[in-house]
Amino acid sequence: MGVIERKVIVTWYTPEEKLPEPDNLCVLSVSGKVNGMEWDHTYAIGSYCPGEGWFFSDPCIDTEDEMDMLTVHAWCDLEPYKGGEQ
Repeated sequence: MGVIERKVIVTWYTPEEKLPEPDNLCVLSVSGKVNGMEWDHTYAIGSYCPGEGWFFSDPCIDTEDEMDMLTVHAWCDLEPYKGGEQ
């Protein structure tokens, strides 16, 4: 049986060092309190829009006031899974 090599390469960026491409979804590390739920360096899916800030793809975060209650510590972009393609 051969050895299967699997590489997972993810680079995390702080918003101060680099922002994602506008309107592209990315994985975020966030903290804050929204709707009685406390988030402490929790994963979230979201995007950044210049001039407007961060938007989150989570039904628990549905108003601009709630978006301002979360701090984005870092973000990373992930390449979508393409099956056996290289």
